[in-house]
Amino acid sequence: MKIFLCVVIYSLFISQPRVQASTPDSPTYVAAVVEYSPVTASDGDTAADVVTKNLANYVLHIQRAAEKGADIIVFPECGLVTFAGHGSFSTHLPNPEDRVNPCTDDSSGVEEVVRTLSCEARNRSIYVVVNIPEMVPCPSDTNCSSSDVLLYNSNVVFDRDGTVVARYRKFNLFGEPGFSATLEPELSVFDTDFGVKFGTFTCFDIMFEKPAVSLVRALGVTDVVFPTAWFSQLPFHSAVQVQSSWASSMDVNFLASGYNNPRGGSSGSGIYAGKEGPIVAVMPTVPSTQLLLAVVPKKSFQRTKHVSSNVSNVCELITATPYRNAFPERLDGNDSGITMLSDYLEPYETLLLTENEFFSKHTVCHNELCCDFELVMHRSQQIMNSSYKDNVYRLAVFDGIRSYTYVTAGVQICAVISCINDSLSSCVKDLKLSKQEMLNTVFDYVHISGNFRQSNSIHLPITLVRGYDVLSSDKFQFTREEMPERNEIKVDMKTSRQNSNLLTFAIFGRDFQKDGGLLTLPSRCHRTSAATVTVLITVAVILCLHTYFKFPFSFLH
Repeated sequence: MKIFLCVVIYSLFISQPRVQASTPDSPTYVAAVVEYSPVTASDGDTAADVVTKNLANYVLHIQRAAEKGADIIVFPECGLVTFAGHGSFSTHLPNPEDRVNPCTDDSSGVEEVVRTLSCEARNRSIYVVVNIPEMVPCPSDTNCSSSDVLLYNSNVVFDRDGTVVARYRKFNLFGEPGFSATLEPELSVFDTDFGVKFGTFTCFDIMFEKPAVSLVRALGVTDVVFPTAWFSQLPFHSAVQVQSSWASSMDVNFLASGYNNPRGGSSGSGIYAGKEGPIVAVMPTVPSTQLLLAVVPKKSFQRTKHVSSNVSNVCELITATPYRNAFPERLDGNDSGITMLSDYLEPYETLLLTENEFFSKHTVCHNELCCDFELVMHRSQQIMNSSYKDNVYRLAVFDGIRSYTYVTAGVQICAVISCINDSLSSCVKDLKLSKQEMLNTVFDYVHISGNFRQSNSIHLPITLVRGYDVLSSDKFQFTREEMPERNEIKVDMKTSRQNSNLLTFAIFGRDFQKDGGLLTLPSRCHRTSAATVTVLITVAVILCLHTYFKFPFSFLH
């Protein structure tokens, strides 16, 4: 039915030339994001050659999106220069306050790639958001010499006329040697002629208060453009999980464009309507490029005019670029071809659910956080032509500080997670279900609740089902009740429909006050493996060296 509806809408709406672009009075606008698998260097290619080839593909996508009536198109982080060449190519970017149009201004001092993008935005009358390495002369008040330059991982936005209307320099770098961060996070916004104010940030920024949360809470931004090159991690941080949950928690329209390299761990793009959930989202398991189009209901109309937020009139448009087939055969015959990172669950308080717990209630606590769980589940009936994979579930609770490789962050979690077997380490493994396989457990009802810290925090509904998909908004409820006298917020998350193939169902809280603190270590050493003990001893030694001899804390990456 959904496919039929998609075809009908495509033929009646998106495939027809639009008379005009969206206006401030329109209740919707049309957005495009690109899940992009870049051209990489071949023998003899320079960094400039790679940029030129990727730019040619960007131009094709801009043209295609404009033909389909898109008002704005977003490209991913690193897409022009790729991971391998990130930093080997850079360009000057104009200050948005100067209202420079590189297409018409020969004195703008930009590289040809910026001029071309500006001209495409102008010629196609579409807003264009691109991530590109930015080169800035070294300021006189810094330690570097005047002949040096700083490199920033930057987003640049062109309006329909080709003018640079926004620029954002990534603040929360994920390693990224060679790149600098600004002294303070920038809050970058831009207004559009269709009546929507957008904010922008990049990839790892989404995990932090500044600039991501500040754009919404301090500036009231309702729509976000998000270039990303995400490295997915189980069980809470796969790309579409993070994009969908953040958009829902902040209740903003969210346009996420992802770098596509599944075997390298990067995949996932989507367009999300805040609490209404994903409009369209993909997480390809093989290298592919996809252009996603969606009709996006404006938040201002939803909130002030009570316009329906029905977003069923949406299609995914998949296009093949000249160098890549958009529908290649799967590399390994399974649904999974994405290299997943794994969370470290040893510090969590967990409880393994037994096979006969078809109805159960549990309270699990870790540090100051106690989570209440109520579950009703049953075993699937065998269906012809389908095979079932047995798995088990754990309840998991965490209140402390975890590592994000290059930084530490405060986290509070109440979760139901799927595991391959009874071992805790199996709960962060990819099940690698084939197309024919299904999980044997069906959840009739799941209810999680807990009192989380309120100050300097956010709380997100995290879900994951087979195929790296997330639950639609009509399949669960997520509510928050503030209790300021206790500096707590009561969060409830419950299913509203029966769910099968459920991998993760969780309340994920970020406690920004604890960012940068020391890692939370396991308290039950007798339950750890020899390998884990070795890791803990190594961490303890490094902590001691840091404390007493000022050994660099960066060795805890």
